[in-house]
This record gives sequence, C-alpha cells and structure tokens, in this order.
Amino acid sequence: MSFAPAPAATRAGRVGWIGVVLSLLVVALGVLMIRDALIIGGQIDGDTWLVPVVDGTDGLKPSAASTAVGVVVALLGLWLVVVALGRRVRTRLPLDVPGVTIGIADLARLASSAATDVPYVLSAHSSARRKSVSVTVTALEGDDVEADVRTAVQERLARLATPVTVHVATRHVEGLR
Repeated sequence: MSFAPAPAATRAGRVGWIGVVLSLLVVALGVLMIRDALIIGGQIDGDTWLVPVVDGTDGLKPSAASTAVGVVVALLGLWLVVVALGRRVRTRLPLDVPGVTIGIADLARLASSAATDVPYVLSAHSSARRKSVSVTVTALEGDDVEADVRTAVQERLARLATPVTVHVATRHVEGLR
C-alpha cells in the first residue's frame, strides 16, 4: 500500500479575514431575506425590513457620486478576487523524507544552533527565507570562522529537499582568550 505525500503547507490567503466577514454578511442578509419572505407570506407577523430599503432607492437618479461609489466598490471586489486567487505564502520547506516539512523560523533556529557549535563563535543570529539563510556570528578579533560556520550550517541543513544558500557575516569584538 502506498500513500500520496501531503500537499505543500501554505498559510491562509492574504484576505482570509475578509472572507470570514463577507460570509457573515451574506449569512445575515440571507436571514433577513428569509424573515421578510415569511412576513410577506403571512407565516409570521411584523414589518419587513428589506422592502423599505429597496423602495428607498427607487427614485435615485444617476450622479457622479453614485458612479464613483460604484467604481470603487467594483475595483475593491476585483482586487479581492485577484488576491484571493493569487499564490499563497509557503511557510514550510520540504525535507528529503516525503511528507516531512520544517518551518522557515525553525530553519533559522537550526542555522543559529549549528553556528554556535563552531569553535571560537561567541554568539550567532540567523534569519531565513525559502531559498537562503543569513547567519551573523560574533567572534574575537583574529578568529576567521566564516568558512567553518558556512560548512557547519550547510551540514546541519543537508536534510532539506532543495539546498538553501548560506550567507555568513562575522562581527569581530575585542577580548581576551
């Protein structure tokens, strides 16, 4: 029996919260329409709420203001559709084992851990992107640790499915050995 690998992990789209708000508005509008339909059908007693709103727009004449509002609403809707259908942000990187991923922040932590294990490195700070890792190490003056740090980080990150570029910067400080 074989299993298909999991799809690539992605973060929610950039307009995820707008989708929730718009869905709540549509549900509320649906509830109001059902309420008004029950009132018009004589199932329940009360005054309709949507009919007076629609009747209030009956005498509205075309104007520059209504045209501008319509254009803005149309452009906003078009922008929401383009962003919603656009690419999602991938927040995880695949490892050489199928279905196993690592977060980009965890990638930076691994790089920092590998750099601090190198002799003569006092401290390390890393930042990561999908294709590269930048490591800034602090060492004493005269200690050349860039090549060792680059090698250590590349070895620690060797399990990635696609290797990342490792950038190393060294800050030298004065001190005693």
